[in-house]
Amino acid sequence: MMKKVFLGALVLMAITSCNSSQKNKAAEAVEETAVAIEQPAETGFYGLYEGTLPAADCEGIKTSLTVNADKTYTLKSEYIGEEDGTFETSGVYNLIDDSLIELISPSSGEKTYYKILDNSQVMLSDSLGTVNEGELAPHYILKRK
Repeated sequence: MMKKVFLGALVLMAITSCNSSQKNKAAEAVEETAVAIEQPAETGFYGLYEGTLPAADCEGIKTSLTVNADKTYTLKSEYIGEEDGTFETSGVYNLIDDSLIELISPSSGEKTYYKILDNSQVMLSDSLGTVNEGELAPHYILKRK
């Protein structure tokens, strides 16, 4: 009789430990899923944008903006027709409200803003995300390449 009770207790412990193991695996799977859901989704704005911005004292400013996934950027500006008119800045950026890119120049701390219009365009903006709506507005747009 004692052997049957002991054997029954062993079987019960084995079943319980299997169920606990399955419950732990299920709990871990739920935790992994929750972590995946909490992480922000890719916004898809990374890449190279180009265009020619208007300028008062030359034909325009050929502009190239590269936005990287590692929170860095490179901004190249070429003043068309100007000798020694090419400038390049690299630094870090902040994404504000999923629609505004704040470029920060490491040497001066100067900030420049671009509004994300969609996955293929960004537009020169101010710190509030206000974009030019005037006659020249289409000339302030950089298109994704």
